[in-house]
Amino acid sequence: MDSQVMVALGLSLVGGVSTSIGALFVILNHTPNLKMLGLLQGFAAGLMLSISFLDLAHNAINSIGFLKGNLWFFAGVVFFAVVVGFIPEPTLAPSSEVKNKKNGVEGRQDTMRKHRRQVLFSGIITAVGHKLA
Repeated sequence: MDSQVMVALGLSLVGGVSTSIGALFVILNHTPNLKMLGLLQGFAAGLMLSISFLDLAHNAINSIGFLKGNLWFFAGVVFFAVVVGFIPEPTLAPSSEVKNKKNGVEGRQDTMRKHRRQVLFSGIITAVGHKLA
């Protein structure tokens, strides 16, 4: 077999085994610790971003130069930082609006409507971001 095919198969095997080990960790840990979960998600997101950045940065630096490639990268970072400012973050604590209302059906329905709007808005922003990228 060709050496490039062997490298591709080896990397695919490492990715599959890593995913299986992560799934096994989740299955065996019956009570998830939110702090550990957040740490692992942050690590995974950072790893994926760094791999994507290094892959794309190499091509950008070769085609438009080091300075322009880095300037456009950080312009994208600033753009998405601004976009994130518009996305409402759902909170686990009840808001002051819910505290003032009765704990009945009306309060729960308003909370669900608000949550649905937040999720819909986040989905729209994510779709626009993917389309632009």
